[in-house]
Amino acid sequence: MKIIISGLTATGKSTLVRGLSQEFGLEYFSASSKWKDIMPKKDFVFWESKKGLDALKFRLSHLKYDRMLDDFILKHVASHDNIIIDSWVASWKIDDKDTIKIYLRADLETRARRVVVRDGILYKDALDFMKKKDKLSTKIYYKLYKIKIDRDMYPFKLVVDNSHLSVEAMRALCSSYIRNFSEGTKAP
Repeated sequence: MKIIISGLTATGKSTLVRGLSQEFGLEYFSASSKWKDIMPKKDFVFWESKKGLDALKFRLSHLKYDRMLDDFILKHVASHDNIIIDSWVASWKIDDKDTIKIYLRADLETRARRVVVRDGILYKDALDFMKKKDKLSTKIYYKLYKIKIDRDMYPFKLVVDNSHLSVEAMRALCSSYIRNFSEGTKAP
C-alpha cells in the first residue's frame, strides 16, 4: 500500500501521516525532513518565520534543490511497497492508479491558529507568514511543474477540508476511505 498526503502548511499532513503510519503499519516518510540533507544553507528554518520565508525565496531562485528532493521522493516511493508520505508535490508526480492520494485543506485562519500552537508565535504573525508562505510555495511549484498546488485537485482520490474537524475525526474519515479503497482494489 502506498499513500501520499498533500496540502498546504498546517493542514494536518504530518499529524495524519504519523497516525495512519501506525494504524496501517506503513513506513513514514516526511519530504520536509529531507530538506536538511539537500539544502546548502543549514541555518534555514522551514516554519513560519523570517528565516522560513528566506528559505522559500532561496528555493524560488534555486529550483534545482526542489527537483533534487522530488527526484529522491519519486525513487524512494518507487522502491518501497508499504509507505505513507507527506509531500507537497508527489501526488502530481507519481502517476499510479493504486497509490492513494489524499489532499488536506483548511482555511487560512484555522491554519494560522494551528501554527500559533505549534510554533508559539502570535496569531497576527502566523497569519502574515502563512499568506506569504502560501504565495511563495505556490509560485515554486507552478514555476517548476505548472501545478497550482492549492487548486489542481485532479490527482486526488479524496479531498478533506478539516477546518472544523478534530484530529480524530479527520483520521477516522481518511482511515475509512483507505480501507474501502484497498478492499475495492483487491476485489475481482
